Order: sequence, then C-alpha cells, then structure tokens
Amino acid sequence: MVEGEEKFMRIGVVGLGYIGSVTSVALAEAGYEVVGIDIDELKVKSLSAGEPPIYEPGLKEMLIKNSKKLIFSADYGALKEADYIFVIVPTPNKDGKIYLKYVEDAVENVKRVNKNAIVIIKSTVLPGTASNLMRKTGMTIISNPEFTKEGTAIEDTLKPDRVVIGGNDKKAIEEVKKIWEFANSPIIETTNENAEMIKYASNAFLAVKVSYINEIANLCEKVPGCDVEEVARGMGLDKRIAPYFLKAGIGFGGSCFPKDTTAFMSFAKDLGENLSIIESAVKVNKNRILRIIDLLEDKFSGSEKNIRVGVLGLTFKANTDDTRESQAVKLVEKLLSIGFKVNAYDPMAKIKLENVELFNSAKDCIENSDAVVIATEWPEFRELNVRTGKFVIDMRRILSLNSNSNLKIVGHYG
Repeated sequence: MVEGEEKFMRIGVVGLGYIGSVTSVALAEAGYEVVGIDIDELKVKSLSAGEPPIYEPGLKEMLIKNSKKLIFSADYGALKEADYIFVIVPTPNKDGKIYLKYVEDAVENVKRVNKNAIVIIKSTVLPGTASNLMRKTGMTIISNPEFTKEGTAIEDTLKPDRVVIGGNDKKAIEEVKKIWEFANSPIIETTNENAEMIKYASNAFLAVKVSYINEIANLCEKVPGCDVEEVARGMGLDKRIAPYFLKAGIGFGGSCFPKDTTAFMSFAKDLGENLSIIESAVKVNKNRILRIIDLLEDKFSGSEKNIRVGVLGLTFKANTDDTRESQAVKLVEKLLSIGFKVNAYDPMAKIKLENVELFNSAKDCIENSDAVVIATEWPEFRELNVRTGKFVIDMRRILSLNSNSNLKIVGHYG
C-alpha cells in the first residue's frame, strides 16, 4: 500500500469471531484503520484490551502491535464513516440447512447506519445469497470468500493462495481489488454466485480428499507391507494431486467442513441434484470414530466398564483452541456411551465434558489410563514416552512403531 493511502480506505468488519478477529488484525497489519463490530460486548472488551477471544498463533502479538489502527465496538454506529464493510458472521446449520439470519441482520444493520458503503460478504453463504440481499436492501454487495486454515490463519489472510471477488458492479469490484493489493496474490473476478460456489466447492473437495486418504488407510491396514503415509507421499508428488490434505487421521472437524458439506448437500437436493461423492465423504468421516471403537473393543472385549481410555487432544486440530465438531470430542462421547471410562488432556482446549477426568499434563493422563488414543497432533505428544505396555492408538501418526509393541498406528500394517 502507498504510504498515507489508508486514510482513504476506512474499513469495517462485522463479526469478531475466528475469521473476523484475524481479518481485522491482518488488515491493520497491512496498513488500514479498521473498525470491528460485534454484538458480544465481552468479545469487544477483550479485543480492546489486547486479548483475542480465540487462540491463533501470532494473533495476540499482532493485535497489540496494531492497536492504534484498531477500534472495536458493539455499536453499529461506529461504521458510519466506513467505505467498505466486511460481513464475517456465523452461518450455522439449522435442521440440516444453512441459517442466514445473522448475515441478513448484519447487512440490514449496516444499511441503517451507512447505506452508501460497499458490503463485502466473507461469511460462507450459498450461491444466490448476495444477489438476494442486494434485491432486498438495494446495497452494493461483493462476495469475497475466505480460505483460511486455523493454525495458519494470519499468513493465509496476508498471503492467500488466491483472492476471489464476485459482484455485478465493475467499479465496486475494482475498489475491493485495491484493498487486497498488499497480498500480491492471483485475483479472480467473477459473479457473486461463482464466488459463493467456489467457496463451497473448495471446502467440499478438501473434505473428500481427507476421507479418501482415510479409506486408503483402512485398506493399508489389511495389506502386509503397506503404510498409508508412504502411499500418500507417492501420490502427493503428482502435481495433479498435490500432498495437501492427504494426511490419514481421525477425520475432519472444526467450524467449516462439517457444516459446509451438510449445507452444500442440502442446497443441491433442493435443486434436484445429489452430491453422492460428498455424501460418501461425510459417511466415511463419521465411521472414522467407529474404527477406534472397534480396536478398543477387540482389545478389551467384555471389560469395557473397567477400562479407562486416555484421549490426548480435544481440539479438532493442533494450534487452535477450537473444539467445534471435533472428532476427538465425538470420540469421548461415544466411548462414554458404550461404557468406557475416559480421561483427557489438551494444552489449549477450553471445554467442560461431563463424566470425563481432565488432566493438566499428557504424562498424568497416560499414567492414569489403561489405553491411550492420540486424537490431536499437538507437537508435545511426539515426545511422549509410551513404552509402558499400554495399548496405544495413534490416530495422528506421530509416534514410532518401535516405541511400543501395543501401538496401533492408523493406516499401517501390523
């Protein structure tokens, strides 16, 4: 950005959850003055005090560094001078369909205080949403989906693989392009509907890729000499396939893939189409937990009520405190439902689980358990001493087979 240009670019962000917080701070890092709005006053106070509401590596430091360029408020009136306003509010599922009320309310509130602003929807919404909102409000709306990964969200925002900008107003598209000039990333200019579809199609494809390699992992466990990690490495060197998301494990979770695949399938069915590949990927993902249960029941057949299983990791992935749709949490719930006792440890998760004993260290969790499941790939788990004779299921492939004769590694024969 040209020095001094930020005073001509007044940016607002509505919604200060995971993506909203990161986007606000990243835009400030890029040189803009940003006004962040959220109806949750506790979240606003926390950010104003330099404390992010979520854990993301580097976010707190960058928030403090750019505090003079950031204003947080629960009052939409703070957006009256903004030229561009990002809408980054939740789009959860309700009865299997996307729930758009938060997006609709946000756009209506923006119109109330600043009807001349360009609204930029970064929330994940189904194709046709922006066009419908433009008809209802008469505002200019640009679709600009996000493609960030928790754990690397700041880098993904500052240096995205691509920037997708959809709209029907050429002038507005050109203005939004200027916001993202700092990223030096490929820019796709398209319609609102294409931009919205790109987001869903991308997330669904990645979910399919995760489930695909997990099915290959299941097969590798049946074939002497096969190791899914070697298979994935050989596949990933093919440029048509690429190595990303070819990591066998416990399955996908988090705030995006589960809800987005469900909403996408529902959307397609309403249009008379069946997304059978995505449906299969979702089914494979649900069955991932059952595979762990089968291993434990085979090992401790008939004595489940006397067995205490230690689950290491509760977040859906490492480097986040996010437990939304976590496969690890679902595993805990399933273990309890069939009679196992459960211990658990996670270095960052802020979650209370009924009938689960939470430990302050992985070491204590292991020592007080009869069997152990590594459910999240926290780096500290790589250093664990599991040469205890305990039955260990490594769903993240972070341990060596030589470390424990009772070790079961996903996707490895033996």
